[in-house]
Amino acid sequence: MKKFWIALSAALCLCLYSCEKPPLNNTDPDPEPEPAVTPVDPSAEEKANTYKYVNIFASNYMDMYYLWNKEIASGLKSWKETDDPIEKVRKIRYKDSKGDDIDRWTMVTDDYEGFFGSISGTQKTYGFDWVPAWYTKTTICAVVTYTYAGSPAQKAGLKRGDLIVTVNGREMTEQSYSSVYPALISGDTVTVGLSDGSSKTITAKTMYEDPVLLSKVFDCGAKKVGYLVYTSFTLDSCKDLVEVCKSFKAAGVSELILDLRYNGGGFVITEQVLASMLAPEAEVTAGSVLSTEVYNADLTKYYKQSDVDTNTYFSTKFNLGSKDNPDWLSTEGANIGLDKLYAIVDSGTASASEAVLCDLYPYMDITLVGGQTHGKFCSGIPLEGEEFYIDYADVLTEQMGASSVVAGKKYAKNWGLYVMISRFADKNGETRCMPNGLTPDVEVEDSPWDGTQLGSPKETMLAEALKLCGYKAAAPAARRSSPVLQSGKRLEAEPHRPDFGLRILMPEQLPNRKDR
Repeated sequence: MKKFWIALSAALCLCLYSCEKPPLNNTDPDPEPEPAVTPVDPSAEEKANTYKYVNIFASNYMDMYYLWNKEIASGLKSWKETDDPIEKVRKIRYKDSKGDDIDRWTMVTDDYEGFFGSISGTQKTYGFDWVPAWYTKTTICAVVTYTYAGSPAQKAGLKRGDLIVTVNGREMTEQSYSSVYPALISGDTVTVGLSDGSSKTITAKTMYEDPVLLSKVFDCGAKKVGYLVYTSFTLDSCKDLVEVCKSFKAAGVSELILDLRYNGGGFVITEQVLASMLAPEAEVTAGSVLSTEVYNADLTKYYKQSDVDTNTYFSTKFNLGSKDNPDWLSTEGANIGLDKLYAIVDSGTASASEAVLCDLYPYMDITLVGGQTHGKFCSGIPLEGEEFYIDYADVLTEQMGASSVVAGKKYAKNWGLYVMISRFADKNGETRCMPNGLTPDVEVEDSPWDGTQLGSPKETMLAEALKLCGYKAAAPAARRSSPVLQSGKRLEAEPHRPDFGLRILMPEQLPNRKDR
């Protein structure tokens, strides 16, 4: 398959790598004198070589895999080896007629290891998340939504509902917000000032942020209802999800409230693991179609000619590793046996979170509680620059020469491309969250500023879901009013987590021939 696609993209590759060779025998009787050699700035040469070999790698893979490769054909054709690859991809990725990004996720990174760390859940972090809101008529606060267990933020005493009004001594205003808030995302140390006048200094550490944030069981009359707060579809969370679902099953849970309001996506295989434990067990046992992937016309044609199956099936056995280094996980005995699924969703619900709900709709009774979801309807694969020059060394050597392959491995090292390769759809070919997300059946606003912690039956969104389950709620707690003080001037929460909006198909998880 690799040679097939390199053959298709050879013209582009050669276009980027063009160099006229001089004749072997110079017959000019009066050859021109050799031009003076201008000293080359080493940093400029490094940059030029990096751009050249990253552009070759990225342009070929975009031409090969990109879901909208035909729609951006002119952008691919205009790609030069001198282009800034990060900006080039941002410029040419698929847009609407107004020039606004439809594809907001395809990207080139010069820190593949850091990117992959962020999507795996292990990264240098303060260990909390937040949303912005107006605090006064001119200043903005960051409202803490949750902290991760064992994180620096949790150990510093930060909790849901805290209002951060200064960051390293600076207030956030409409003008300064974009320059101040990044200090809450990355760095070694940050000092946050809270609305009660206190301050906390938090030092980041490299840790795994466990996305299985909370699970508990509620008695709702004659039935038991499970509640799971899940913040990211990481690979490492699969085993924890199995244990949680087994505990729900043992407790006799018949309905589940799945809280995905802060879940921006993750790995497709993790989505499949969770779906296999929520769907009717008979469908899992039968190996029914869970979902399908829709690819660009070239890939679709190739897969069809090669008898490749683009469907995914319910299963109880999953390989979380690779073909050469398998890491098998079993979900036997973990199917909960649900009668009903409630999902708490909001604008922070994206990608794999939307996909798992879309794929389960044909099989289950699902009620959405909360707000409109993000509307991320496609899947991507992360691809390494160095691996391109390793995997295609034979073809590239023929086209470019062995020395260029060596240079490619050097200059494209730790560069990567996250490219949208497919649109996900349910067993009937429908993508319910395309283009603008899933619409809730019951609308209710998240209000983290009221200080009620996740898991409390008095917390706004959970209380609404529990009411639908027949739960007898206690008297509501006293609530802090919203800090949003400017009527009609809503402050949109910009996604700021590096893994937000990602639905990740690993290269090992691309479709296989029908040999099952």
